[in-house]
Amino acid sequence: MAHAEGPQVSAINCLLKAKKFGPREILALIIVSLSFAFISFHLYAGMYGHPEAHFYRSLHLTGILLLCFIVFPLNRQSWSDKPNVWTLVDVLCIILTLTMEIYYLRDISAFEYRQVSPNKMDIYMGIVLWLLVLEGTRRALGLPMVIVAIFFSFQALYSDKMFWIFYGPNTSLKALTLDMYMQEGGIFGMPVGTIASFVVLFLIFGAFMEETGTGRTFIDLALGGFGAKIGGPAKAAVVGSAFFGMLSGSSVANVTTTGTFTIPLMKKVGYPNKFAGGVEACASTGGMFTPPIMGATAFVVAAYLGLPYITVAAAAAMPAFCYYTALFATVDFHARKAKIKPLSKEEMPVVMEVLKKGSHLLIPIIALVYLLIAGYTAATACFWSIVGLFVISFFRKESRPGAENIIRVCEIAARATVITTMACAAAGIIVSATTLSGVGLKLGTQIVSLSGGHLWIALLLSALLAIILGMGLTTTAVYIIMVVTVIPPIEAMGVPPLAAHMYALFWGVLSNIIPPVAIASFAAAGIAKAGPMETAVAGFRIGIPGLLVFATFVYNPALLLIGSFADIIINCTGCIAGVVYMSAAIQGYAFEKINSLLRAVLGAVSLIVLSPRWDLTICGLAIGFVVMASNYLASKKNAANTELMGV
Repeated sequence: MAHAEGPQVSAINCLLKAKKFGPREILALIIVSLSFAFISFHLYAGMYGHPEAHFYRSLHLTGILLLCFIVFPLNRQSWSDKPNVWTLVDVLCIILTLTMEIYYLRDISAFEYRQVSPNKMDIYMGIVLWLLVLEGTRRALGLPMVIVAIFFSFQALYSDKMFWIFYGPNTSLKALTLDMYMQEGGIFGMPVGTIASFVVLFLIFGAFMEETGTGRTFIDLALGGFGAKIGGPAKAAVVGSAFFGMLSGSSVANVTTTGTFTIPLMKKVGYPNKFAGGVEACASTGGMFTPPIMGATAFVVAAYLGLPYITVAAAAAMPAFCYYTALFATVDFHARKAKIKPLSKEEMPVVMEVLKKGSHLLIPIIALVYLLIAGYTAATACFWSIVGLFVISFFRKESRPGAENIIRVCEIAARATVITTMACAAAGIIVSATTLSGVGLKLGTQIVSLSGGHLWIALLLSALLAIILGMGLTTTAVYIIMVVTVIPPIEAMGVPPLAAHMYALFWGVLSNIIPPVAIASFAAAGIAKAGPMETAVAGFRIGIPGLLVFATFVYNPALLLIGSFADIIINCTGCIAGVVYMSAAIQGYAFEKINSLLRAVLGAVSLIVLSPRWDLTICGLAIGFVVMASNYLASKKNAANTELMGV
């Protein structure tokens, strides 16, 4: 999610272009130095292991808060703008951040002894941290998440004055401070710990890959491979965004990076503006759950479940593949219906030339996957992949980094970490407050009650909750809130834990393309020069076939590779076919126009093949195959007749 302030100026670029050394350049030097120190600290921890959890997370959060208050200044569009009276607030926040950390570091042992019974100064410092995290979150992410965190904090403290499920016994300020600030929960809980231990390394890796040109290599390979096909630019957008999204882990970052190339090409060959934006939004969003890297939330999922990250990545593989298959089929059928011509060979990059220049940059990704599969921790695998990328990048002049490139990587990765960490820190406040007040459990119980014990209704309500939360919160925050509210009752209804957590993850991600607040679609609309809401609606329509996967895998855990080999093969085959059938039904076109009756048949069949029952899946596959085959033969017959008439 984009930060609340305006466009940001690169500090390293500011220093490189500086003709004199004034206050602006001094501030740029501070940002660069902080970013370099912050990234170096995490690389060191990645190599040698990090120290005690609370100590490590405290240092991490302090660095993040310092960067946040400098990079996202109060009442200025950018840190590079001229200081004003509000700059005093920035300075005060920085002083308070350093004071809080010094207070903790001056006698860590005594602080740990007081984790049972905090003194008054501990409570004051806890309140200061609460305020700093809320202000940092407001700057980095906007008001919605701050409002939610404030509400639940006061709900915990004044439950006896609340209503409905929010009513209950009050939580003391001492208890809230203890849980939120002094222990390894709340603000310094597992979400922030996950960001500090694993995610920051993957953000460094992604930033380094982008700086060396790997992202453009993916796009050029996709264009070279699919540009000459029907609907080529849109297919290239789907494939290129999938690969780039694996590295960036951010739907908006993916849109603004790959969409700059793919959306104009889609418009050039005839795709409507809103359709081009919708395709890019859907394709970019899918990168957040596409292995091997996925988004930050996947690491939080693995931590909550106590599973190796590779297990979560493997579970996401088939849903991600089905999602992109649905997008690929949709753009293909739309191109055939609209008779959109492919790009000419002169307009496309040559695949072999692209590989000749950039194939070495793909080696670290292969190494990362191998290390994860081999059983190395995510932190170790990523650290050595970063080292490998650094070495390999020197093989060719085009990718060889200079000092400014390395510093730029540090700055980009540090800024990205600010946004993810602030989201997790604010989510930690929410988790701490809802756990102590019991409102999380009450909300989950309420959903079960409203569902009448029917799992499908509970799942629908959970998806709606994720979509509503996704209007103002990041994917990670949405997932964390669902962990303490709706996931426990869903698990109690017989859903495997991995399936329940993945359900929350996917719907948190998909809120990026579901109106009325579809942030990925809004970002794509700006590039496509289309209306934000019409692009969001187009993106939602394009993504419907892919949404089928995430609406059903709770009933069909074979899609998450849970079950026998035969179950996995048959049900995955059914899912792949099902999303293609649904794409054809929505477009009303496959190889030829499909009449209303057959569209209805395909729509029904696309649901039947997602059943965990073999007989229904095979029956649905057969019916869908007959409809699609007859449509294909009809298109061939019509083409032959047209050719004869032309003769």
